[in-house]
Order: sequence, then C-alpha cells, then structure tokens
Amino acid sequence: MKIKTCLAITLTGLLLYSCTTKKNSPRVNNSRLWFEYPARYWNSQALHLGNSYFGASYFGRVGEEVFTLTDQSMWTGGPAMGEWGKAGVNPKAMKSLPKIRDAVVNGLSQLADSLISHDFFGSAELQGNFTSIGDLKLKFTDQEEGWENYTRSLDLANSLGHVQYDLNNITFTREYFCSYPDRVLAMKFSADSPGKISFDISTDIIQDSSTVEIEGNTYGVKGFIDGNDRPFQVLIHVKNDGGSVGRNEKILTVRDANSVELYLTIATNYEMRYPDYTGDNPEIITNNIIEKVLIQDYKQLKQRHASDYKSLYDRVRLEIDGNKKVEKLPTNERFQKLSSGEMDPGYKVLAFNLGRYMIISSSRPNSLPANLQGVWNAFLRPPWTGNYQSNINLQEIYWSCGPTDLAECQQSYIDWIENLAISGREIAKRVYGTNGWVSHTTGNIWGHAAPIGSHPWGMYPMGAAWHCQHVWDQYAFTGDMEYLSSQAYPLLKDASVFWLENLIPYEGYLITAPTVSAEHGALMTEVGLNPAFHDFRSKDYHYSLPGVYQDAEMIWDLFTNTSKAARLLGEDEFADSLLAVRERLLPLKIGKHGQLQEWYEDIDHPDCKHRHIAHLYAVSPGSQINPTTTPEFADAAKKSLNMRGDGRYLEQELASGGNWSRAHRMWCWVRLMDGNRSNKILTEILTEQGFENVLTHQHASYHWEKKDFYMDGDLYCHFQLDASASIPGCIAEMLLQSHMNEIHLLPALPDEFKTGKITGLRARGGYTIDMEWKDHEIVYADIYNVKNGMLPVIRLKDKIIDIKEYEEVIRLK
Repeated sequence: MKIKTCLAITLTGLLLYSCTTKKNSPRVNNSRLWFEYPARYWNSQALHLGNSYFGASYFGRVGEEVFTLTDQSMWTGGPAMGEWGKAGVNPKAMKSLPKIRDAVVNGLSQLADSLISHDFFGSAELQGNFTSIGDLKLKFTDQEEGWENYTRSLDLANSLGHVQYDLNNITFTREYFCSYPDRVLAMKFSADSPGKISFDISTDIIQDSSTVEIEGNTYGVKGFIDGNDRPFQVLIHVKNDGGSVGRNEKILTVRDANSVELYLTIATNYEMRYPDYTGDNPEIITNNIIEKVLIQDYKQLKQRHASDYKSLYDRVRLEIDGNKKVEKLPTNERFQKLSSGEMDPGYKVLAFNLGRYMIISSSRPNSLPANLQGVWNAFLRPPWTGNYQSNINLQEIYWSCGPTDLAECQQSYIDWIENLAISGREIAKRVYGTNGWVSHTTGNIWGHAAPIGSHPWGMYPMGAAWHCQHVWDQYAFTGDMEYLSSQAYPLLKDASVFWLENLIPYEGYLITAPTVSAEHGALMTEVGLNPAFHDFRSKDYHYSLPGVYQDAEMIWDLFTNTSKAARLLGEDEFADSLLAVRERLLPLKIGKHGQLQEWYEDIDHPDCKHRHIAHLYAVSPGSQINPTTTPEFADAAKKSLNMRGDGRYLEQELASGGNWSRAHRMWCWVRLMDGNRSNKILTEILTEQGFENVLTHQHASYHWEKKDFYMDGDLYCHFQLDASASIPGCIAEMLLQSHMNEIHLLPALPDEFKTGKITGLRARGGYTIDMEWKDHEIVYADIYNVKNGMLPVIRLKDKIIDIKEYEEVIRLK
C-alpha cells in the first residue's frame, strides 16, 4: 500500500525544499494559517491540533490560553448487547415490510410513509452523540494587557502550533503539537528572559461528573460521560526548567520558570470491539502514555511527531502561480479579500493543504475515523450529534484520501465499516429477514446500523452500499491483494448479497423499497407531485416514491465493483450473477426538462433547490455517467445541476444546504470536466460558507448546547469537516482523474490555475503522477509504477493520446 522508490525520492526532495524555503515565500504562506490577534470563537477562529485519538483547539489568548479538548470516543449512548430494540430494531418491522413494499409499488406513498414511521423506524435510545470534555485553561500571571507584536499560527507542513508576542520588552513563545506515535499533546512555553513563565493550570469540564487530582507535577481529571457513565481521564504532566510547581486547591501552579513543557493525554475505556466495545481502564492507559513520554525529551518527541506526520503530508505538494502580494498577508485578510472578489489562487492551495492536514490529524490506523466534527468538539451535544452521517457526509470526508495518497488515513474508516457490518448482518436478519449486511443514515461508535429517526432523513438503506465504494477504492488506489481478499471482499460480497435478496419488481425492473431519495420528497399539489416545495410538516408531503435513482446508481456501482473483486479472487460465477441482476436495475432516464431524473416518475421541478443531489451519485463519486462514455446523460446531469443551483437559497431554507452540499456540486462539475464552474463553487464554499480559519460550515437556525458561536446574520453556524476535507481531492481531480479506467491529465483545469505543478498524486491502478503545466498546457507528466510494460490509457484534456507522440512530455517510470 506504499510507494517505494518514487516516494523516497519525493520525500527527500521535499525535505530539502523545506529546509531552503524562505519565511515569507508562497510555499510557506500557503501552508500556514496565521493571525495577529487571539481567537474569540471556536468555530471560526480557533486553530485545531489532533492525533486522531483526541483533538485540541487552541485560542492563543495571552492572559489565559484555552484548549478545548475531547477524545474521539467521548460518546453517549452504548452498544446493543442483545437489546436490539434499544438499538433501532422495531419489532414490527419485518412483519410490516411486505405491506410497505406493496404500498410503494402501488403508488400509495403516504401509506408507506405512515407504516415506516410507526412500524419500521426504531428506537434511538442507545444511539448517543459525540460530546466534549471541556477546556484546559492556563492563566498567565500579569499578562492581561500591554502585549504587542502578536502572532498566532498553525504550520500545516509540520503540524505545529505557535503563539508569540512581546510584553515588557520580553518575547514569549509557545509551541504546540499533537503526536500520533506518542498519543500526547505537547506544549512548550518559553521566554527570552529567565524566570518569566508563571501560570495556573485548571479545567472547565462540561460533563456532570468529574474530579481533579493533583499530585506533584501531575494534574489529572477523572470523570464519567453523561448518560452512560463510561469513564474518561485527562492526565497532564508539568516539566519545568527552573521555578517551582505547587498546588492551590484544584489549581496546579507554575511560578518563575525559565521554560515549561506540558504533556497531556486523554483516554476512555472504549475499544472498537463488538459486542461490548470495552477496553482498558483509562487511568492505566494515560499513566502508561505519560510514563513513556517522559523517557524522551521534548526535542525527541517533536522529531518523532514530525517524522510521522510528514511521512504522509509530504507525499503531495501543490504549487499554483498566484497573487504573491496577497499571499504575504495574514490569513484573515486573505479571507476578506477573497470574499470581496479578489483572486487568490494560493488561498485554494492553502485550503488544499489544510484539508489534508485535518484528515491526517483526525483519522489514523487503530483509531476511530473522523466524524462530522473530525475529532474536535466544543459542544455537549454538537449539531447533528457529531455522528457518522452516512448519506454523504462521512463519505465526503474521505473523498480526498485516494487521489492525495492518504490510504492509511482511510484505513480507520474501512475498519469502522468492517465493525459496522457485524451489526449490519443482524439488522439484515432482524429487520429485513435476509442475508448480507445493511446500514442506514446515522452511525456511531457502537456499531448501530438500524433505521432510526423520522422522515425525511431516517429511511435510507444505502449506507452500506456507499461505504463499500470506499472499500473498493482503497484497493483500486493501492492494489493490495491481501487487503482485497481478507477485508474488502467479504464486505463487498455481503453488501451485494443483501441487495440480491431485497430488490423487488416494479414496471419490469428491479427497485428498492422502502427508501427515500436522500431527505427529499414531493408535495402533492393540484397538478401533481412537486418536489420544489420542501415542507415535510405538510400533511400532503410524500417520501416513499417508487423508483429512486440514487439507490439504482449506488447498487449499480456496488455490483460493478464487487464483480471486479470477485473475478480477481476467482469467483466468476458470483461476478456473473451480479452483472446479470445489474442489467435489471432501473435504467437512467432523461426527463421533460432535459434533466437526469431523480425518480422513475418525471416530477423534477426547475424551482427545486434541494440540498441533496443524490441522483447524481452516478456522476460523482460513481462512474456510471461521464462525458467520455455517456455524453447525453452527462448533459442531463448538467441540466439537473443548473436546476438545483450552486448555492444556498434562504427562500427554501428547509431544503437548502451548506458546505457539504456545495461540495458535492463542486465534485460533480469537476467530473463533468467544467473546472471553472467547480472552481466558482470552491470559491463560494471558502467565502460564503467559510470562516477566516479556512474551515467551512453548515448552518443551523437553532441553538446548540455550549458554547460561543460564529454568527451569520440570525443563524448560528457550526464548523463541519466534510466539505473542507473534500477540497484536496476535488482540486486533485481538476488535474488528474482515474475513475474511468484511464489516466486523464488536466481534465478540468480552471482558468485561475493557469500555471502550476503537483507531485505525488495517485491514480487508480497504483500509479503516482508528478506533473507541471504552464499557460494551461502540459509541460511534463511523470507516471510512476508502470508495471510489466502495461501501458495505461492516457487522456490529455479531452483526447486519448498516443504516448509515443508525447514521449518527451509524458514519461513512464
């Protein structure tokens, strides 16, 4: 799963480059966030550190530094442990399923909706939510006023946080990093004059039950998660050079030190192990971590952290000629200028780098995958519960992993899917009465896979099918046959078996039921069903419409990928059976407006601006529709995208989406080879749905529990990882696409990206590509890992090329 010789060369070159880069060069400015004032808001201004196990968001305040802390396993709720009724299994479901399906195929959609609500949706009693621990507070002595020359920054190239300022002719410096190999947050506080570091250590814990324990140089918090009483522990060790360490009740004090190092770690007793999900005592875990950390010095820990982080981050380097004057400005000023319409291609390089940084910092092997908040959370109960939302959001977080060479980061998601499938097999039997495995809209750390909630979002049986797209892509990019046979294929095969047993006949085809086109339905009006009016509170609203194209496209994709895997592993008969059934799925249809239909009945409406465009899965992330193979359907997809619009429509606020919704549109346009349209939406995501810390937000029109929010008019806005994490992959696909069994160079290069270069991009088939272009024309493309003389099909812009005619430009390695 790793690149060998090519990667070594790339890493060496990057490390040398890093050593010789000037402080204010475009390379540095597009790989760091920096500001000249402390943060006030967690959402829009705080900077985030993470090691996948836990996250820490720092504000850089001078008088009182604050770190908002949580662990990836800080979750309420709990595992089923045989009580399936509490984990979403409605005891009426299996008996009611034939009635629901009969209602769907006979056009009685409201009857089906009612039966689903009462007999199919199960209890969410054990679902739970992601939650926060609270704040670490470091109160500095006599530093409230008078400071100057302040900077607060996050170095994305090295995963280092910095705060620096002058006070009373003394320069104070803080450095932070969150280490994956050592599972610790390291903080170093120093000054250029001796004896000037003094502060108090305290915590503000938002869970109801916690106690502080101080012993010598150690500050600990023991607590229990609200609702399930699972234990957690925060452990901090103080290592001071000079001065003294003392105690004042529940505060650990540091006085007159030359420098101070703090080492913090967090743990719960969670382990991703079915059925009880219980591991070691968190006190044992944290003590062992700190004990091992203290064997090393700060420099060693920092080197281990940098080596680990850069082994992933340095694989890909993007450079785009940009506005060098603007690139020198603090990040908030660049954000303001971009928002006012000034071009800054380098800001998009910054977003590319930040997206990869966030993925690396929140999703590593042997830990949980990133959820909607990544691994950062300031809330007792965050928006959308911070869950593993599986009708686009979780998947969107991982769209960048294949193209930008972060397969290891996606592995935690694959492992989570493998665990989910254990419960998914139970849900297939207990809810549907069939074999295979299935999962639905919401996910958690407890393996829940049943349909819960309500219309419009709860009835979504396609979670497993969409997850399996990533299961297959992990193989497609790496070519790891051991992974395919031992982990991927069992997941692909059982997900396919579920649908082989659950497709039902309709109008001569096979469809799914019950299902809802992601969170979307139609209002019955005097002239028939109209999806343009998204008012699910109306008694005239219909969700269970027959013939949902989202499902047909996802199952087409699942059967296609599973059949490929089956043939690679010698199961040709099963592969043939999948392709035979695939031919009986609903065929794609173009409607009366020239659009790609969302449902079998042609009811799409030009005024509908709904956030989900699930029926365009075939464009992205799927491969069923592409301008090179299905131009008529590609044009219909463009029509659908134009009808839905690019942005957020407040007049349809119940239907309108935010960052993740725009990101799917951005990806569809890049797959349709319109780089300018995709880049336009990217700009709007970073500005209209963006924050000055370069992250992006979904919006909410109601208040969530704790804490300060960034205000957008009268709406509360919350940071959400999905769109930000997808940006690197989308920019990568502007430069290189490989989902159509060819290496497609410069398929959707925007005008704004006139000249640039990139190294380390990955293509399916295990290829690595370095590429440079100037004035929108290719300068060179080096394609590595060409095996056994097998030449890939290469397309340059819109034409398949003869490599012999381009041998000076396209070089196979």
